[in-house]
Amino acid sequence: MRKRRVGWSKLMGAALKLSAGANAVVGLRLAKLAKGGTAARREGSRMVSEKVRTALDANVEAAHSIFTGKAHRLPARVFALYQKRVSANLRRLRKKS
Repeated sequence: MRKRRVGWSKLMGAALKLSAGANAVVGLRLAKLAKGGTAARREGSRMVSEKVRTALDANVEAAHSIFTGKAHRLPARVFALYQKRVSANLRRLRKKS
């Protein structure tokens, strides 16, 4: 059986895109938290629950990929999951800013 390779150049591009989006989300969230009030408390709570949920979902993706014999797809699937969540946060935070 031939060993499958991970497309490292694609993963690096995904990592760069994810890091840029995550930095933007952090900045927008910090601005919202700095304003204080009910919206800031809600955002703080939402931030923690999203992180826990996304980490759990990433673990489910990992287990699924490994148990189905497609571990070579795991890095791309996890990057896609995090990118989806980061993009959703960017849209939401920019809309309300």
